[in-house]
Formats: sequence, structure tokens, C-alpha cells
Amino acid sequence: MSNGAMLARKTRFEIKTGPDTWIPVKGFKDFSGMGGGSAAVVDSTDLDSDAKEKLFGLPDEGQISIGVNYNDTDPGQIAVEEARLSQELTDFRLVLRTGKAFVFSGGVLTFEKSGGVDALIAGSITIEISGLVEKTTVPSA
Repeated sequence: MSNGAMLARKTRFEIKTGPDTWIPVKGFKDFSGMGGGSAAVVDSTDLDSDAKEKLFGLPDEGQISIGVNYNDTDPGQIAVEEARLSQELTDFRLVLRTGKAFVFSGGVLTFEKSGGVDALIAGSITIEISGLVEKTTVPSA
């Protein structure tokens, strides 16, 4: 019996390449950082305060890191590299196996490649998120 935990299997990472066109980034292995941003803490303490008083600034969604098996012929990875070179905000989405998705706009900061003896060439993509991450549902692929 399940306790509500969710497997990452069948999660997709996609990039928007046209008005209604989302393409998968193939070789997608892992992600981290989604929801890891924070807001500025603004000190509002005055001389009448009994302890520090604080307000919170705008939320910052932070960065997401995406791990891939590098494939220089994959249209999704090519589009990510083009987004990095253009320095333009691009739309992305992380789609869970349930169809729930995290949709966001961001700038691709890095698309690093690495490799070694008896190893695949790996890619590590870092995206700086701009604006809020929207939670939505998308059709199955």
C-alpha cells in the first residue's frame, strides 16, 4: 500500500520552442533546486520593539539544476544550448508522471559537459528562474 510517495520515473523535462510547442530534453536523469529559492528578509525593528521584527520581500524561485546524458543530436538539448547562447528568457516545464507540472521562465546559465573513463558524457544544466513557478496539469505525452 502506498504512503503517497511518488517515484521520479517518467518525469519529463521540456523546453518551449514555439507558441504551443514543447519538446522533451532527452537523456534527462535528475533535477534539484525546484522550490529552493527564498525571499529577502527585511528588518522592520524599531525602538519600540521587544525583539527583532521582520517583513519578507518578493519571493525568488532560485535556480534549478538538470542532469542529462549528453546527446549533441537531441533537439531538446540543442534548444537548451541555443537558449544559453541567446541569453533570452525561455519557458520550461518539469512534468511529473501524474501530469502535474511546474512551468517556469528562466535563463540558461550553464550547460556543462563532463566525462571520464568508462563513463557516459554527462551534461549539467543550470537555469536561473525568473518570476513565479506555476503549478498546472498537462496532457500525457
